[in-house]
Amino acid sequence: MRKSVISREQLTMFNTCKSIVLRDTEEYLSNVLGENIINLRQELKDDILSTTYLTHAIHNVYPAKFIPQVPRFVIKKFNLKGKIILDPFAGSGTTAVESLLTGNSNISNDVNPITKFLVEIKTLRFNPKDYFDYLDRLNYHVSSMAKNERPYIPRWGNLSYWYPADILTSLTKIWGYIHNIDEGEADIKNILKVSALYISRKYSYGEDESPKLFKSKHKTAKMKELLDKFHKLGEELLRAEILGKARQYLDCIVQFNYRMRPEYQRIYSFNKSREQFLLILNNSLEELGQEIPEETIDCIVTSPPYIYAQEYFRSTKIDMYWLDMVDDKSVRRLTKMEIGQKLKPISDLDSFLLKIEPYKNALRTIKKRSENFKTKENIPRFEAYFSDMLYFIRLSAQLLAKKGILAIFIGEPKVFGSPINVKDIISEMLTKNCFKLTDTLFDVIKSRHLLRNRLNENPNGILGEWLIIGEKL
Repeated sequence: MRKSVISREQLTMFNTCKSIVLRDTEEYLSNVLGENIINLRQELKDDILSTTYLTHAIHNVYPAKFIPQVPRFVIKKFNLKGKIILDPFAGSGTTAVESLLTGNSNISNDVNPITKFLVEIKTLRFNPKDYFDYLDRLNYHVSSMAKNERPYIPRWGNLSYWYPADILTSLTKIWGYIHNIDEGEADIKNILKVSALYISRKYSYGEDESPKLFKSKHKTAKMKELLDKFHKLGEELLRAEILGKARQYLDCIVQFNYRMRPEYQRIYSFNKSREQFLLILNNSLEELGQEIPEETIDCIVTSPPYIYAQEYFRSTKIDMYWLDMVDDKSVRRLTKMEIGQKLKPISDLDSFLLKIEPYKNALRTIKKRSENFKTKENIPRFEAYFSDMLYFIRLSAQLLAKKGILAIFIGEPKVFGSPINVKDIISEMLTKNCFKLTDTLFDVIKSRHLLRNRLNENPNGILGEWLIIGEKL
């Protein structure tokens, strides 16, 4: 099969066109939005050198994750220290890392079970003096994988579709060994788990450079190269890659701990202590309101799911299967709970939604445009999404203390080809629910792409994302 690659001349032409488009886009947005435009990477260049600094680099494939500059900007703007910061849609744990680094407590919540694992590994408490002991144990366990005869088979009915047979056999042996490491070495075990996730994606037919799980022609062609290398080097190839990743991730954890001078406490139920703490929850929004007492949170900073933009469980299920978190039945159950994809809202708030003019206008537009499309379910999905966003904002007003800050980072995708004015809808939801709107800032997407060899830097057509900030009255 011939590879779909681009020539050097095509790449040069593309980069030239891209620069012109970005320049023209920024000029257009500046004229339209004026002072509302912000470049968060540039704004925080002295604080954050890279979006993957410290432990943000660990398992950096979570779908639609937001950059660490977002929570850091909010924390810095409102001079937050010694506060309790909640992220109700915590995803890969970006807010958790930034909260702890800046001397704040953090509550990370997400209905996706992988969030707890990712937050734990990214905030792992570690004494840098133990570095070489950890390296020795990692080397020992990786070399011992060769002798393992107890495979782990994920509870995934479609498993063989995603892997060549001989690769799959090797992966099940590696994972069988990792899952059987004694819990007395839980930290080492988790570092090896997250490292094994890397090769479990790399050697699958799923596309490496897109979080969304799909079988691409590009990856099918690349698999021939990977198999040739595997057949020459055998399982030693996979073990070497796991060890390389484990060392890389251990270095990230060491750097995080050097920066984390004050010690923080891991807690397992809410405790409004002014000692710095981390609490990780796996609740729905309804359950979250029962878990956390009213008016105890100082700041909520989050990036909620976008409407139609990403199927988080579809994207992360490959990891959750190997981590033994899910089976086929539980994945289907989780998918039905996914905000932005489900057709029924948490609570029926239609009567209130119709008082929000930007929402009412957008709904009228998509109903009109839907006449030319077959996907009629997009309308109830649209209604359910904004009903859930309204529920989330009301929950935020319930949990935040007076003058507490709610910061929402979100884009404006299209429905039936029509852009949705999410910023205006969310802003009016805030002002009608006990918030004073303090900022609506537009962060231009400079350069994001899904696949290296595709001339498509911004496939969803989103020019940037809004940071909408309200203060509870």
